[in-house]
Amino acid sequence: MSILLDTSFILAFDNKKDVNNSKASIIWNKIAKMEYGSYFVSDHIFDEIAGVSLRKMGKEKALALCQKIIQSVPIITTNQHIFQKTWDFFKETKTNLSFTDCTNIILARLIKSKIVSFDREFKKVEDIEVID
Repeated sequence: MSILLDTSFILAFDNKKDVNNSKASIIWNKIAKMEYGSYFVSDHIFDEIAGVSLRKMGKEKALALCQKIIQSVPIITTNQHIFQKTWDFFKETKTNLSFTDCTNIILARLIKSKIVSFDREFKKVEDIEVID
């Protein structure tokens, strides 16, 4: 059992002013107790976090957040196989999930993990369990 940490969850947990911060904190306590098994992010999520936090918080805070992730969260690097499966899903899905979000779906399917996210689009994918 494992759980993929989506960008929306990490940014909400990191930002006390975020509307989902208290929910993210409650979920993080469960993650820290390993109630969902191991946890991870993908290189695509890391990229998204770096970009969004840079734009919203500035370079210094973005670097600090990214460094925390590097030091404490396993990062799965995608390969050509995952890229192709993601591209195929991205082309066919009727949702408005970004390419990064589609990568999350493919990884969750391959690893049989849940996703923690505040992005409602994930709930439109039948075979994915979303924690929010």
